[in-house]
Amino acid sequence: MPTKDYYKILGVDKSASADDIKSAYRRLAKQYHPDLHPGDNAAAEKFKEINEAYSVVGDADKRAKYDRGEMDTDGTGFNPFGGGSGFTATGFDDIFDMFSDAFGFGGRRRRSAQSNVGSDITYQVELTFMESVLGCTKPITFSRLEKCPACNGSGAKDSAHIKTCDKCGGSGQVRHVQNSIFGQQITVGPCDKCGGTGKIVTEPCKSCGGKGVISKNKVINVTIPAGVENGSVLQLTGEGNAPRNGNGRNGNLLLEFSVKPSALFRRDGYNLYVTVPVSFKTAVCGGQIEIPAPDGVFIHNLAEGTQNGETLRFRGQGVRRQGAVGDLFVTVSVEVPKGVTRSQKRALEMFETDNSLKNYAKRRAYLDEIAKTYPKK
Repeated sequence: MPTKDYYKILGVDKSASADDIKSAYRRLAKQYHPDLHPGDNAAAEKFKEINEAYSVVGDADKRAKYDRGEMDTDGTGFNPFGGGSGFTATGFDDIFDMFSDAFGFGGRRRRSAQSNVGSDITYQVELTFMESVLGCTKPITFSRLEKCPACNGSGAKDSAHIKTCDKCGGSGQVRHVQNSIFGQQITVGPCDKCGGTGKIVTEPCKSCGGKGVISKNKVINVTIPAGVENGSVLQLTGEGNAPRNGNGRNGNLLLEFSVKPSALFRRDGYNLYVTVPVSFKTAVCGGQIEIPAPDGVFIHNLAEGTQNGETLRFRGQGVRRQGAVGDLFVTVSVEVPKGVTRSQKRALEMFETDNSLKNYAKRRAYLDEIAKTYPKK
């Protein structure tokens, strides 16, 4: 049965924390929600796939089973209200929170207490392969919305030009009644007339045009942890946009990493793979070879008689992240010399004759099988 990579679907690595997984899920769910893409079947399928992934890796018990390979994911369908691969309770609550962000009404849980939260910013960060393996510090320059200093975020020319909202009575919240498959549901969300502030601006601030926020460029130095993978996301809490029309807390800055491929290494989880060319003489006689690793090049004494394609394993020389350490796998590629002279060929023939077949077990077995398969008549 084919198995889906739920971590890849959510754009996080296998070691991502529960908060990182939830943040990635919420961002993707808002991006691909069908109500934002009416008639787009591809977006609807992507939305189902995202929720299926989160229903597993967003649940601690299911995630543990999935990581152990005890949960089949054959992609035969997703039923958000049935057993097995449906929404978890947490995932279902998050869907209501996502509705709040997308359409401006409150979810069942926390949204009323968080109505004055700014939006998140997603920023693409390009890393070299070694930067992703070892970690680094990078300056990030981005534009975000900040509270207007002229009106202190109120959006009004001054306090005399602010009145209480007549729709919500200054509470900033209104009730919504919805009929669903679960019955009638009452939710509380931000007032659409005042934007959840409870206030109406009668004359706007000239600096921000009544928005309460202005756009500014910001530069921050970000410490990127070792071991991040291509497509993984790092969340910087409170570095996103300030909320419009009122005080509150900033959203988050989501750094999405794009890792350039390496000409030397191939990565699989925490393990690294590299192919090292070795001269014919060194493979036969043994000798020192240089092996690249995350911490630099080290010298290894290759045993004599090393075969082409042989793999060497160096434990603890792979990717390190949050206490986990991978291994380095080195594949030996023996280079057969070209353009040998006539005298060199004679020397090789003598070498072959001297050794006869005693040191060529594989070739001897091969010739035996030839004789058995094609007996002489």
